[in-house]
Amino acid sequence: MATEAERALGAFIRNHPTDNGRRGRVAVVALVAGVVLAAVAVPVTVAVFAGEGTGTGLAGLLWGGAFIGLYGGISSGLRSLQRHGEVFVLRESGLVHRRTGETRVLPWTEVRSVVERGQNHALGRLMGWDVHLVIRIRGGGRLLLTGYTEDAARLSAVIRAAVAAAGGRGG
Repeated sequence: MATEAERALGAFIRNHPTDNGRRGRVAVVALVAGVVLAAVAVPVTVAVFAGEGTGTGLAGLLWGGAFIGLYGGISSGLRSLQRHGEVFVLRESGLVHRRTGETRVLPWTEVRSVVERGQNHALGRLMGWDVHLVIRIRGGGRLLLTGYTEDAARLSAVIRAAVAAAGGRGG
C-alpha cells in the first residue's frame, strides 16, 4: 500500500522487483568457481616459483578467474542477504525503493547524480552486472540498481532521463 509520501510523487507507473533468488544462486556458483580456480591456481603457482614450469600465464589466468569468482560471489551473496523483498517502484515524479523493513521515497529533485557502470557482455549479463546504476542522493547515501531487477535496462534509462530533466547529473 502506498504511503502519503509515495502518492505525493504522482501516479504509479510500474513495479520493478528484484530477483533475489537468482542473485543468491549466482553468488553460490561464483563462489564455488572461485574456490575451485584458486585451488587449481595454488599448485600451478608453486610450480612456477619452484622453477618447475613456465606456466606464469596460466597461473595468472587461474588467479584472475578465481578473484572474479570470489568477488562476484561475495558481493552478490552480501546483497542477497541484505536486500530481501527489494522492489523499485517508478512513479511520475520519483522513485520508491523498498526492501524488507525499509522504504525510501526519492523525488527526482533529491537525486544528486546517476552513473551507469554496467558491463553488457556475456559474463556481465550472467552476473547481473549488465546494469549497474549508482544513484547518489543529495544529503548522502546511494541506491544501486543492478541487472537482477526486472527490466533494469529500461528502468535505468528512465531514471537517467528523469534525473537529467530535474537538474541532476545523469550518467
